[in-house]
Amino acid sequence: MSIPGSVTIMSQFTVGLAVLLAVMGSFGLAAGAVGQHRAVAGLGDGRTLTVRQMVALLTDPRWLAGLVAIGAGTLANLTALVLAPVTVIQPIGVLAIVWSVLLAARIQRSRPTGAIWRAVLATLLGLTGFTVLSASSAGAQPQPPHLMLAAIAAGCLGCLGLVLATAPRAAALRGHRSGCLALSGAVFYGLTAALVKLASTLFSTGSPILSAPVLLSAAGAATACLIGGAMVQQAYAGGRAEVVVATLTTVDPMVAVGFGIIALGEGARIGPAAAAGMVVCGMGAVAGVLKLSRHHPLAVEPSAPAPLTATRARLVAVRDGGTASEGDDRESPPASNDDRPRLAVAVVSDYSLATLGGAENAFAGQVRALRETADVLAVCPASRRLEELGRLPGVRVLSVPVALTLPGLGLPVARNTARLRAMLRDAFAAHRIDVVHVHSEFGIASAAVDAAHQLGIPTVETVHTFFWQAGGPVQRPLNLLGPAFHGFVTGLESTAEPLADRPGDSALRNMTLTCALRADRVVSPSAHQAERLRAAGLPRVDVLPNTVDPDPDAEPIGQVDGPLRVLWIGRFAPEKRVLPFIEAALKALDAVGPERLRIDLVGSGPQFRRAVRMVDGRRGIRLVGRVDNTEIPALLAECHVTVLSSVGWDNQPMTVAESLTALRPVIWCDPALTEGVIEAGIPAFGEGALAERLIGLALDPAPIISASEDCIRARRVFAAEHFTPTLLDIYRRAGAASTTIELEQVS
Repeated sequence: MSIPGSVTIMSQFTVGLAVLLAVMGSFGLAAGAVGQHRAVAGLGDGRTLTVRQMVALLTDPRWLAGLVAIGAGTLANLTALVLAPVTVIQPIGVLAIVWSVLLAARIQRSRPTGAIWRAVLATLLGLTGFTVLSASSAGAQPQPPHLMLAAIAAGCLGCLGLVLATAPRAAALRGHRSGCLALSGAVFYGLTAALVKLASTLFSTGSPILSAPVLLSAAGAATACLIGGAMVQQAYAGGRAEVVVATLTTVDPMVAVGFGIIALGEGARIGPAAAAGMVVCGMGAVAGVLKLSRHHPLAVEPSAPAPLTATRARLVAVRDGGTASEGDDRESPPASNDDRPRLAVAVVSDYSLATLGGAENAFAGQVRALRETADVLAVCPASRRLEELGRLPGVRVLSVPVALTLPGLGLPVARNTARLRAMLRDAFAAHRIDVVHVHSEFGIASAAVDAAHQLGIPTVETVHTFFWQAGGPVQRPLNLLGPAFHGFVTGLESTAEPLADRPGDSALRNMTLTCALRADRVVSPSAHQAERLRAAGLPRVDVLPNTVDPDPDAEPIGQVDGPLRVLWIGRFAPEKRVLPFIEAALKALDAVGPERLRIDLVGSGPQFRRAVRMVDGRRGIRLVGRVDNTEIPALLAECHVTVLSSVGWDNQPMTVAESLTALRPVIWCDPALTEGVIEAGIPAFGEGALAERLIGLALDPAPIISASEDCIRARRVFAAEHFTPTLLDIYRRAGAASTTIELEQVS
C-alpha cells in the first residue's frame, strides 16, 4: 500500500478536473460575451450606455441568456480555482478568445480560413504547454497567504482598474474608450479571481469561514466582479465582442497569476527552466491569439481614425496638379497616379455578389481596379465570390449579416441599427479608411454613410439606376408601402419629389434620391442619368462608366461561320424586357430558321417560367439559366453579338461593358444610352426593330464584323486605366465637398 502514490494520483486527477472545468468555463464566458454584445450593441449612441439603458438590459432575453452562460462559465471557473492553483487555471481563460471568434464567425455565416485554424492551433499548443509547466511547478499544499502583501496588491489593482476606467477622459485617449474600459474590466475580473482564491486559501489553511479576512476577501471579490461587469458592458457599447474578450482573456490571467505569485506563494517551486518555458509558451499562445484576431474578417481591433486633416491631405494629393473647379460636374479627366500616397477605400453594397447582376459586377470590378493603387475594404453580405475577392492582394473583406433575402427580388435585407453602425465604424477606423463608396440605397449603405459621417470620412455613392419602375397594378401599394419599408431599413425619412408620372415609380426613385442626398459626391455611370440626377436636386454628380476586367485573349470577329450566335444576359424581369426580346427572337427564327440564327439567354428571375413556356422547345433558342459569373467570359467568346433589350431602365449596363471588352458588339434598344454603344453598338430602336435587326444580321453579318473592330477603341472607356485615376479625382472632390459641408454646418 503506497499512500503517497495514491495522493499523487488523486492530486493529478483533481488538477485535470479543474482544467476541464476551466475549459468549459472559458466557453461559457465567450458564448455569454458574444450574446451580451449583440444586445448591448443595439443600444446607446455606439459609444456609451446610460444607467437607464443598462437597467433595461435586465429585460432583454439575449442579454439574460448571455448572463446565464457567463454565470455557468464563472461557476465552472470558480470551482476550478478551488481545486487547483490560480497559476494553472487562469491562463486557460485565453481559450475564450478562440471560442468568441469562432462563435462570431458562425453568427456572421462566414467560414474560418486556414489562417484562422493555424492561429487556433498555435494558441492551443502554447496554452497547453503553459498549463503543463505551471501545473508541474505549482505548490502541492496551500500555504497561508501573506495578508499584508495581499491587501496591498488588491488595493493597487483596484486603483489601476479605476484609473483605466477614467482614462478616456484624457484627450489623447478619447479614441480608445472601448479598449480602456475593456482593460479596466479585465483588471477587476482578474482581481475577482485572485480574491476568490485568497478566500479559499485562507479557509483551507485554518481561517474560519466567518473570519474577517475570509469575509473581506469574498466582499472584495463580489465588488470587483460587479465593477468589472459594468466596465465590460460599456466596452461592448463601443467595440466588438471579440476585441473585448481578447482583452479580458489576455490581461485577466496576468493579473491573477501575478497576484498568486506575489501574495499566495504559488511561484515558490517555479525554477528557471520552467519559468523560461512558461514565457515561451505564453508568448506562443499570445501570438496565436493576435494572429487569430488579425485574420478573422470581423475581429478588427478598434483604433482611432486617421486625423481628418491627414485624410484631406491624402485626398488632395491624388490630383495630378490639376485645378478642376468644384462647380464643374462634367466628367473628370484621367490623371496620373505616380508618386501619390496610397488611399484606403471602403466599397459597400447591400447586394450579395452571389447574384448575377450589373450592380454586383460593377462593385467587384471597382474593387479589383482600385486595389492596384489603394487598399480596399469590400463590405457586403457574405458569399463565395466575396471570399474570392478577399484573397486578392490589397483587398480585405467584411461580410455583413442580413435578416432575410426578399424572395423574387433577391434583395438581402439588413437594417441600419446601432449595432451595424458600430461594426462598420470599428472596421473603418481599424483600416484607416479615407473614403467610403456605397453602391446601393438600403440599410447597409445607409449605415456605412452614417458611420463615415461620425468619423469625418468623405462619402461617394454610385447610382446604378435612377429609373426604377414597376407594373401598373402595384403602383398604389408601392406608393404607400415603399417609403415605409425604405425608412424601416435605412432609418431615413424619404423625400417626396415628383420624379415619375406614376406614384409607385416616383416612390422608388425617391429611395435613391434620399440616400444620394447624404453623399458628398454622386457617381453616375452614364451622362443621361447624371442629367436626371442633377434635375432632381443633386448638386455634385460625376460621370464615370463602370469598369470591367480586361480580356487579353479577346479577338475581333473575322467572319461568321454557321448560324449567327446571339447572347442575352440579364435578369428575367419586366424591366429588362426579356419577354419582348423572346417574341422578337421567335419571329426572327421563323423568318431565317435555326440554320442561320442561334440565340442563348442566360439568367433567371420571376419571368423565367413564362420564358420557358414561350420557347417551348423551339430549335435555335436556348434558355441557359443562371450561371456562375466566372462562366460569362467563355459565353461571350462563343457568341458573335449580345443584346440589351431594356428601354428606360438601365443607365450604363455591365452587359455593354463586358461585351465590348470581349470585342463583341451590342444590339441596343434604348436611344438614351451612349457610353460605348455609340462607337460599337448596333441600334434597334422602335417597335419591331429588334426582330428586323436580328433577321438582317442573320442574313448579312457584315455590320457585326465591322462593329467588332470598333470595340477595340470603344472599350477604352471601361478600362481601369481610365476608371481608376478618374475615380481618385472624384474622391478628392468628395473630400473637398465634405469640408465645405462641415463649414456650412458650423456657420
